[in-house]
Amino acid sequence: MKIRLEIEGKNAGSINYKGADCIELAAAYLDSIEADEVQVHLVKDDGTRADAEFEGEFPVISAIKFILSASKTRAQITPGISIKNSVNESQILTLKERLEMFLRFEYPRIWFTSLDVKKQYESVYGKIGLSTVSTYLARMSRENILVRRGNRNQREYRFKDENNIIRNMEFGLIQ
Repeated sequence: MKIRLEIEGKNAGSINYKGADCIELAAAYLDSIEADEVQVHLVKDDGTRADAEFEGEFPVISAIKFILSASKTRAQITPGISIKNSVNESQILTLKERLEMFLRFEYPRIWFTSLDVKKQYESVYGKIGLSTVSTYLARMSRENILVRRGNRNQREYRFKDENNIIRNMEFGLIQ
């Protein structure tokens, strides 16, 4: 496995990890720094790629969780490494968190259906029920994370734009 981290802020730079212990090393390094923005580029031995960018309040914690989730590992961090914010097996992303993160990267600015999400999610993570996807999408809509339109048979979802500064700049909504 290979992991490349690109960091902006106090510890700006780029760092690469390769091999069996790259997950531990990347997590330990992230835990030891401060960052305003973290980009993670992960390539598994089978060629599967996962990329993510984190900024905001907790970019380092989010990046560590992403690495653990995307590598599909459960606590490969050795007991000798103490991660400040106790990122361990019990804090690996929940299904809802993983699905929301997945949606943010796969469908950032487009309308999508439950079936679209199910098919794409299964190609990356494995089996998930259509009713599970529909339930989580409905919850995210109630929590004002997603906007929905259409009737029950043709329901579509999309992320709310109000928190997306880049999208607002693209359409001239910020003055």
